[in-house]
Amino acid sequence: MRVRRWLAGRVYYGWVIAIACLLAVMAVFGTTYAFGVFYDAFVDEFAVSRTALAATFGLQTALIYVGAVAAGRAVDRIGGRRVTAASGALLVAGLTWTAFARSFPELVVAFGVVAAFGMAGLYVVGYATVPVWFERRRGAAAGLAAAGLGVGLVVVPPGADHLIGVVGWRGAMLAVAGGAAVLTVLTVALLVDDPAAVGADRSVEFGDVDRGARRDGGNADAADADPVDDDAANADPVDDDSGTEAANGRSARAIALSAPFLLAFCGWVFLFAPMYAVMTHVVVHAGESGIGRSAGVLAITVIGATTTGARLGIGPIADRIGRTRTFAACGAVMGVSVVAFAGAPTAATLLAVAVVFGVGYGGCGGLFGAVVADLFGDTHLNTLFGLMSLSFAVSGLLAPPLAGYLFEVTGDYAVAFVGLGLLGVVGSGCIAVSARLVSGSNAGE
Repeated sequence: MRVRRWLAGRVYYGWVIAIACLLAVMAVFGTTYAFGVFYDAFVDEFAVSRTALAATFGLQTALIYVGAVAAGRAVDRIGGRRVTAASGALLVAGLTWTAFARSFPELVVAFGVVAAFGMAGLYVVGYATVPVWFERRRGAAAGLAAAGLGVGLVVVPPGADHLIGVVGWRGAMLAVAGGAAVLTVLTVALLVDDPAAVGADRSVEFGDVDRGARRDGGNADAADADPVDDDAANADPVDDDSGTEAANGRSARAIALSAPFLLAFCGWVFLFAPMYAVMTHVVVHAGESGIGRSAGVLAITVIGATTTGARLGIGPIADRIGRTRTFAACGAVMGVSVVAFAGAPTAATLLAVAVVFGVGYGGCGGLFGAVVADLFGDTHLNTLFGLMSLSFAVSGLLAPPLAGYLFEVTGDYAVAFVGLGLLGVVGSGCIAVSARLVSGSNAGE
């Protein structure tokens, strides 16, 4: 606590929270997206089909977001630090068990179930904590926290791939478990559930909180709170000022059953389905298409690097031009780039497409929590965030095995990548329409 108070006396503690959330996000996505480099080792070790193995990844993905609903409620009740500690312990246990798995069913339970529920709590803390600490610079802070995904992709998959060649896949998985343990300890050490506990002055983000300053996107009263970033106060009201007023006074159930929320939910299912297919199959796609497996591993690293840059850079831009508008544009870019993966003829082309994909993915991932708060308010943010995250469960459960099945039927990934990429573009449009519905609802009140 002494260190946390020392930090709070020198910087707005919300930025420390953003760093802690970056570490939590890194633990989740560095681990889950390392699955692709273990893919061939798992196929050889457990003698299973690509479709069955992809279904294991899909199960893990689904359970992360199903578990996020319960984790969100737990954060609301007992606080993020306790949830982080328990979730991190569960993740490390699941990964350690995976390293010692002797059968495919054991792998499914250890990696697909136990590790997934550990990731669920870290995921909610990593993405839903930042919006509570920020208003005017919510996009920038959310982007910083979400950059943990990119850092995880840059560090964990290539590191695990190297270790597989040196100590085997079991030793590499133990190393991943150790890394997750370190990240969990650091996250718990930095997290604070109550700003008052460290004397954090939230007025730098929310203006005069005692008189009920707005908490929806950074306009109005917040313009006078910090002259350093006045432009953030001018964010497009259609995009970023749309949800809180309409959500004010409504129950989480009423918001979750509203047409805008359901449309946004469908949009996220469509938008992230191609992402899961790429992250699961791009290494195999590169190998099967003659480009080379190493190019596929490098593509994941490139995606990680570019998505990190995008998440760090796109937040401040989105705070000025509109977060929902920026999110929808990035989603369209991501969908089109997935289509391009199908036709990439060389390693250079594959890596160029990976850069574009990383930018689109970074914009979407970096703004997800902020967009949920902007559209539907932050009164029930952890609960609504967990519910909206179920969209990832649907796309993550269905897209990887579907892509694997289409590969087995057609002999390559062209049909899967083209079809899912176009579906992603449709999903981007759904998000934009949802924002318009919310804006229209506000205008009528």
